[in-house]
Parts: sequence; structure tokens; C-alpha cells
Amino acid sequence: MTQYVIIGGGIAGTTAAGELRKLDPESSIVLIGEEEHRLYSRVILPQYAEGKVDREKCFLKKEEWYQEQNIEYLRSEFVSEIDTKNKHVVLKVSQREIPYDKLLIASGGEPRYVDYNEKGVVYLQTMSDTDNLVQLLQEISGKKDVHMAICGGGFIACEFLNIFGALNLPMTIFYRGPRFWSQVMDEESGKLLENHLKEKGVKIWPSTNLVGVEEKDGRLLIETDEESCQADILGVGIGLTRDLGWIADAGVDTENGVLTNEYLETNIPDVYAIGDVSEFFNVVIDRHFIAGNWMNAQMQGRAVAKTMSGERTLFRLTTSYAMKVLGMDVMFIGDTRREMASEILVRGIVESGYIIQMFLSGEKIVGATLIGANTDRMTLTKIIDQQVDISAM
Repeated sequence: MTQYVIIGGGIAGTTAAGELRKLDPESSIVLIGEEEHRLYSRVILPQYAEGKVDREKCFLKKEEWYQEQNIEYLRSEFVSEIDTKNKHVVLKVSQREIPYDKLLIASGGEPRYVDYNEKGVVYLQTMSDTDNLVQLLQEISGKKDVHMAICGGGFIACEFLNIFGALNLPMTIFYRGPRFWSQVMDEESGKLLENHLKEKGVKIWPSTNLVGVEEKDGRLLIETDEESCQADILGVGIGLTRDLGWIADAGVDTENGVLTNEYLETNIPDVYAIGDVSEFFNVVIDRHFIAGNWMNAQMQGRAVAKTMSGERTLFRLTTSYAMKVLGMDVMFIGDTRREMASEILVRGIVESGYIIQMFLSGEKIVGATLIGANTDRMTLTKIIDQQVDISAM
């Protein structure tokens, strides 16, 4: 009987566990999760915060599912050590050693935190984070002259924009870069989004760093190196970090994430990695890549379960992420790292209300951003996925 151990109880690890149970009914499966909750949808958390869905609707598995699938689910537990020679992991809380035949690392990432813990400073990564935000929003409901602040210029910061906007709360957003997604967006794309937000009444402070937060008279006094403001809530969305030290200590190759090949296998036999922690070899763009989105994590969970159970399965997916930011379409397709592109083609201007960036590697498009509309999403996804040589177009 094969003993599978999965580190990470999110969508990637739980999907893999469910698929392994289908593929290998007699196996032993241990799922180790840092959170106390059963699987929930991080995608739906903003809707819960807005009051559009009940909290219970966020959960994707019933409590009894784990028992029904004969999956040992260890909650609120952490792995402190992987012993690849003797093939076991050591748990931090219980100090228990769990042997494995096949090990899957799906530990994800965690938010970058600011150095301030005052009430009102919130994040949006976990169910507990969202519970905290919902409680704070309830406490200020009905109050006059409330104001929201947001630190960050990426996806999570934009989720805060949507949440506060849906509740008609005035807000100020500030970020270190000159524009939203400054490592990805060109000036025109950033200006288009910024103009849209200003039209919605959002105050924007670009190129601004947080330097202090203190609680004063029941509110937050937020100091930056440019300006200051008072706010009832400060939403922080400044990216994710990946704890790789304990993984690298086990001899597993890491760079920005855990390095895997196109089969999601690490350099250590019988050790695999998926989800936000995995820097996998993407056969579509022909290089290593981290794709931190829900669909990628879910599809990797399905693929790696086949490989772990004996049917070696290549993972191939042209990843994309789309959202509306106060009603404006924002989309990322494939690899949008500016430093990796041989050339970036831009189509559209601010006045057109729709701008596309296309990221090239040689004569092939490997990534794209679309701001203002989704008209060309399917076409660009197909071109990237089929690795079309655009020199012939």
C-alpha cells in the first residue's frame, strides 16, 4: 500500500488528495494543512467580505468529506523538516514523524506583512483574514465620515478596491511603484487604470511608501513618505512570500519557488511540487514559471496525482487570470515578466480605453495583458498556447 503525504490543504493539495483516492483506492493519504478550516474558495472570499455570499458558501468540502475519502487531514499543523533519505516528514506542533512513499509539496505562499499590528490593519489571504475584515466592516457600518486605505498595487489591493467600492466606502490607495503592477504594466496601461479609478472617486498616491501606522482616537493614522491620512481600515496587499528554507534544507532545488520539471517532479525522487510554491517547467513558453492562480493549482493537482499513482502525466496549461477592478477588465495571460521578454508590443492608447501588451520570446508571444476589455482574450490565449510564429502573420 502506497503512503502519500501532501503538505498543503489548499486547492492544489486537496485536489491532488481527491484524485489520488480515485486513482489508488487502497492507498494511505495524509493531508497536512496550516489552517484550521476545511477547503474553501479563496476566489469567493471577496464576495463574502462584500456580503454577497454567506460564509458557508465559501467552503468547497463538507467536514465529512475527508473521512468519507479516508484522508487523514491534519489541521493547524506545519512541516518543519523533510528527510528525503529516510522518507519522512517531521511535524512542528506535534513533533510527529510521518513516513511517505510519495511526497507532494503544495504549501503555497503567505502574504507579505507590514510591521504594524494595530486593529484595522487587515489582509485578504485566508478565511480568518476575511472574517476579521467582515467584523471590522460591521463595526463601522452606519458611522459617518469613514475612510478606507489600501497599501499595494497588485491583485489583492484591487480586491480591496472592489470590496470597499461595492460598499460605497471612500478610499485612498498608495503603492511603491509608479503605477499598478509596475513590474508588468507599461505607462499607458497603468494610466488607463488609474484614470478609471479616479473617475470612481479613488484617491491615488503612486511612488509612496508606508512609514507608520498608529491608532489614534479609535482610527488609524497612516503615515507615508509623501502624505498622511486617517482611515478606519488599512487593507494590505503587497504580494506573497514563499517559505523555501526548510524545503531547500532537504536537498530539493529551489529558486523563486520549488523547481520542478514538466511532470511536476522535483530533483529528488518521489518528491513533487504544485501550486503557488511550484516553479515548474512550462512547456508552452519553454521555461520555468510560477503561476499563482486558482485554475493552475487545481489542474496541477489533477495532473500530479496521475504521475504519483503511476501514470506519468505532462502538465500543460496556458494560464490566465482575469478580474474587474471597479468595473474595468484586467487580464493577464501566460508569462508577463518584463525582464524575460525579448520584446514587448503595445496596441492601443489611453484615449481608446483598451490597451494590450504582448510579451515576446523570439518570434512567439508568451504572455499578454489586456486592460479595459476582454475582446482579444481567446485569440491571444490560442496564439500563446499553440506557440504561433508571429513573423509569418
